[in-house]
Amino acid sequence: MIMMARLDRAYRLMLWFSSIASAALSESSTLQAFSSLVVFGDSYTDDGPEYYTPEPSQNLSTVTSTGGRIWPQYVQQYTGINLYDYAVSGAVCDAYFSPSKRNGVKQNQLPYFLKDKDYVGDGSLVLPSNETVYAIWIGTNDLGPSSFFTDNRVSLTLLDYIECVYEQLDALHEAGARNFVLLNLAPLNYAPMYALPENGGTINTTFWKDEGAYNANATQVSEKMRQYVALVNSIYNYRTSEEVQISDRYPSSSFTIFDVHSLLSDIWNNPASYLNGTVPANVTSTITAVPEQL
Repeated sequence: MIMMARLDRAYRLMLWFSSIASAALSESSTLQAFSSLVVFGDSYTDDGPEYYTPEPSQNLSTVTSTGGRIWPQYVQQYTGINLYDYAVSGAVCDAYFSPSKRNGVKQNQLPYFLKDKDYVGDGSLVLPSNETVYAIWIGTNDLGPSSFFTDNRVSLTLLDYIECVYEQLDALHEAGARNFVLLNLAPLNYAPMYALPENGGTINTTFWKDEGAYNANATQVSEKMRQYVALVNSIYNYRTSEEVQISDRYPSSSFTIFDVHSLLSDIWNNPASYLNGTVPANVTSTITAVPEQL
């Protein structure tokens, strides 16, 4: 997994969120200020709580499933916004995509948010329409071995995953959301379970214990994921423009695609420009080895 904590240039991401209007796909932004951020996703975004009213589902803390600080926490630190993070580690866009039991943005995260949004008591959400940004970063597990990568749902294609993402944006728009950020897929072919051996890849990891039984050819596995990610990100680029500017699927809204793929690829290729610390930057070794990998 590529480490996102302790980035010298993390501040650039915060500045970008603060000035999102200038980068929106729409010609005119509906964002007059930035006071609240609502996010949906998986472990890359999960900071703990699953809901916020009448009280958060668990104590707000910096302890996360990944063991480090999550990007929305940096946004909150540098901007002082209200953060409502509904992401859950291991989540997919639609729980149906995976035969294993998983949290779904469709089945769990969005319904929790809508329920919180309707709550009017103490601690209710602060969501001024012209000051709130809604961000979604989902797909790492959808494309993974518990879903599309190993053809667990043979009747579906990657287009079903992509349509699911836009359907969640439909529901948010209907609920009053007007400022959207769609984060594209990370370069997952560099993650240990998909990476080439020379890039720190390994077979039969904690998150894919039977990878060798599926395909022990690391080159084929890595290349398949690289192509999946490239395809999905390309579709995001042209389809978002079409839905927003031509079809007017989300009227009176502003959209931005944040290119996570380019950012993390640059970190991987130029780690010394981003990662700080007292040891040489390293993007291919393991921070923690679990027993199955020892």
